[in-house]
Amino acid sequence: MRNRRAMMAFVIGASLLATAGIAVAKNSHHNNGHNLLGEKIHKNGKHEVGKIGNNSVVAEVSNDKVVGMSAGNLPVQKVKSSKKMAGAETTQVAANGPIKLAQATDYYGYCFDTGVDLYCYWYPAPDVIVADSWAPYPY
Repeated sequence: MRNRRAMMAFVIGASLLATAGIAVAKNSHHNNGHNLLGEKIHKNGKHEVGKIGNNSVVAEVSNDKVVGMSAGNLPVQKVKSSKKMAGAETTQVAANGPIKLAQATDYYGYCFDTGVDLYCYWYPAPDVIVADSWAPYPY
């Protein structure tokens, strides 16, 4: 009887440890695509903005807008967020009265999943064509 209980406890404990290892979060890397692209946003064509392993990350620009991105054979997902995910630009304002900022900007990102890491390149709304459906950024 004890052997059955010990064996059952061992099996349950091992399965709990195994399932805990499955729910490992991916390492997110957020990049400011606007800054990486720089003045190249005014030149039509494909421009390299980074590397993910051996894959070159390429932004395709047409008429001052990013129309797509690719990174070798890595799958791409188009996502959007109302939260600024990359970049650290700050604005300082001096005023004598109350300040009301009515700026709600969406940011659009192209994310590449390597299986272990997630690399996202973010752009403000004026930099991309928002014709297709963009999934909300869930992470």
